[in-house]
Amino acid sequence: MTRANAITFAGGTNILELQAGSIITGNVVAFSSADTLRLGGNASASFDVSQIGTQYLGFGIFKKAGSSVWTVTGSNSAAMPWAVNAGTLAVNATMANAIMAVNGGGTLAGTGTVGSVIVAGGGTFAPGNPLGTMTVQGNLAFQSGALYLVQVNPSTSSLANVTGTATLTGGSVQAVFAPGSYLARHYTILHANGGLGGTSFAGLTTAAMPTGLSATLGYGANDVFLNLTAVLGVGTGLAGNSQNVAGAINSYFNGGGALPPGFLPLFGLSGASLSNALSQLSGEATTGAQQAGIKLTNQFLTLMLDPYAYGRGGVFAGGNAGTGGALALASEEALPPEIALAYAKVMKAPATPMPATVAPQWSAWGGAFGGTSKTQGDAVAGSHDLTAKTGGFAAGLDYKVAPGTVMGFALAGGFTNWDLAGGIGGGSGDAFQAGLYAVTRPGPWYLAGALSFSQHWMKTERTAFAGNRLEGRFDAQSYGGRIETGWRVATPLGGVTPYAALQAQSFHAPGFAESDLNGGSFGLAYASRNANATRSELGARFERLVAVSDTALVSLQARAAWAHDWVSDPTLTPTFQALPGASFVVAGATAVPDLALVSAGAELRLAGGWSLAGRFDGELAGRGQTYSGTGTVRYAW
Repeated sequence: MTRANAITFAGGTNILELQAGSIITGNVVAFSSADTLRLGGNASASFDVSQIGTQYLGFGIFKKAGSSVWTVTGSNSAAMPWAVNAGTLAVNATMANAIMAVNGGGTLAGTGTVGSVIVAGGGTFAPGNPLGTMTVQGNLAFQSGALYLVQVNPSTSSLANVTGTATLTGGSVQAVFAPGSYLARHYTILHANGGLGGTSFAGLTTAAMPTGLSATLGYGANDVFLNLTAVLGVGTGLAGNSQNVAGAINSYFNGGGALPPGFLPLFGLSGASLSNALSQLSGEATTGAQQAGIKLTNQFLTLMLDPYAYGRGGVFAGGNAGTGGALALASEEALPPEIALAYAKVMKAPATPMPATVAPQWSAWGGAFGGTSKTQGDAVAGSHDLTAKTGGFAAGLDYKVAPGTVMGFALAGGFTNWDLAGGIGGGSGDAFQAGLYAVTRPGPWYLAGALSFSQHWMKTERTAFAGNRLEGRFDAQSYGGRIETGWRVATPLGGVTPYAALQAQSFHAPGFAESDLNGGSFGLAYASRNANATRSELGARFERLVAVSDTALVSLQARAAWAHDWVSDPTLTPTFQALPGASFVVAGATAVPDLALVSAGAELRLAGGWSLAGRFDGELAGRGQTYSGTGTVRYAW
C-alpha cells in the first residue's frame, strides 16, 4: 500500500506528540533517529505499535509523557527504546525488543511482551490490566525507590514473567487487594528464569488488605511469592474463647489448609461482630452439660440422705431403741407430755416419754425434686452466664436392719436443661438414677453415706455464625458418693446437730460429633471429658417438733452451712470437623468455690405411718446461686 507523507520533518531534533483524538492519515517521516515519537496529553487513548516503521518512519526515540493512560496494541519486532516519564503506558502488544526505562512518575503496565525493563526511583512497574501477566523478554532491574505494583484477588495475582534475571535490590512491593473471600495463601508475583541473583525487595506495603489477614514476601531461587497469613483476631483484645477459636482457624489456614467458603466471611468482621461470631463457633454450649449433670446428682444424693425423713430420726426415736431411725435422739431425752401423747397416737405406741420398741421396720417413699442455678461467666475467659435447670421423681425403700441403722435404695428419673446467655446455645437431657444409702446412729452421733449412679441421654443445640444450626447427642454417666457425720444436741427449743460432710462426683462425657443441619461446615467434634466435683460441708441442722393435733405432728427443719467445692474447670477440646487438626480449648462458666448453704422445710407426720414433707434449699454465692426444692410422701410400717 502506497501512502502519501502527511508530515515530513526536515533538519534538527524533532518531537511528534500524539494525544487522544489525534488523526493522521498519511505517513510521518522523521528527519533522523534522534527524533522522538511521544504519546502524551491528559486523556486516555490507544496506539497500534505495528504502525511504527510503516506509518511512523525513521523515529529512534519513543516516550510516554503526560498524565494520560496510553494502551499500545499490535506487534513490532523492531528495537525501540522507550522511556515512560509520566502517566501510564499499558503494553498489551508484543514488543520483545523494546527496552523499557520507567522513570519517576511513570508507570509501565499491561499484559503484553516487552524487552528488558529498568525501573528508576519513583517509577512503577505494574504488570496486568490490572490482573494478568506481562512477559519481560530480557532482564528486569529495580533501582532504589522503584515500586513493583501487584494486584491481588481471591484466586490469582498479577505477575511479571522474566526470561532473564531479576534484580530486586532497592525496589519495594505494593500489593492491592480486591474485595472478596480469600482462599489461597500463596501467590507467585514474579518469576525470573535466570534467577534473582540473591536479591530481595526492600519492603512490602498493602492496600485494601482484608481484615484478619497479613501479607509477607517469600523468595525462591527464581520466584517471588506473596504469602497471606491469617491473623484473625490477633491484637484485637478478644476474650479467651474467641481468641482460641480464631487461633485454630489461623493455624489451619497458615498450615496450608483451604478454608471452606462458610468461614471466609469471618475475615471481613471486626470488633463486637467478630467476637460474637467466634463465640457462636466455640461450642461453649456443650460445657453446660457438666454443671447440669453435677447439679442433678447433688439433688439425688441430698434426697436419699434426708436426715429428717420419717423413720430415720428426729425426736421420734430414742437412741439405742431406734424407733425413729438412725438419726435419733439420745435415749435419755424425754418428750414433752403433749408431744408424747401425739407421738403415741401417730406411732400406735404407749404414751410414755420415750417409746421403747421398734415399730416401723420398712419405709417406702416417693418424691419430686427440682431446681435452678445460675453461674456467672468470665469476661476474660469469654464464657457466658449459664442457667441450668434440673428435676425429677425418685422413689426408694428403707429397711431398719438393726436398732438405729437404716439401709435403703432409690431409683429416679430426671431431666436436665441448660442455656447460655447471648444466644450461644444450650442443651437438655433425660436421666436414670440409682442409689444405695445407709444411716446409723448408736447414740447422739450419726454416720450416713450414699452412692449413686446416673445415666444421661443428652442433646446440645446451638446456632453458629450465619444462622447455621448444629445439634449433638451423647450419653454421659455420673458417679457420686456422700458421707456425713454429726452430733445431735437437745435443747429446750429443739435439736441442734452440728455436722460435717464430704461429697464427691465424677461426670464422664464421651467424644461425639455434632450434626450440621445447614451444611455450613461449622460442626465440631468433641474429645471425651472426665470432670470431678468434690464438696466439703460444715454446718448445723436444726429441728423442732410441734404437735398440731392429737394425731399429727409437724417437724420444722432448717440448715445453715458452709460448703467449699473443688470442681474441674468446665473446659472442652473441640475440633472443627471441616478443618482437620484445628483443635482449641473452650471454657464454660466456672462453678463458685465457696457457698453458703441454707435450708428450710417441714414434715407432717400422720397417724398410720404416713408423712408429707417439703423442703427448700439454697446455695448462695456472689457469682452464682442455686435454688431447689423437694416434696416427698412416705409410708412406714
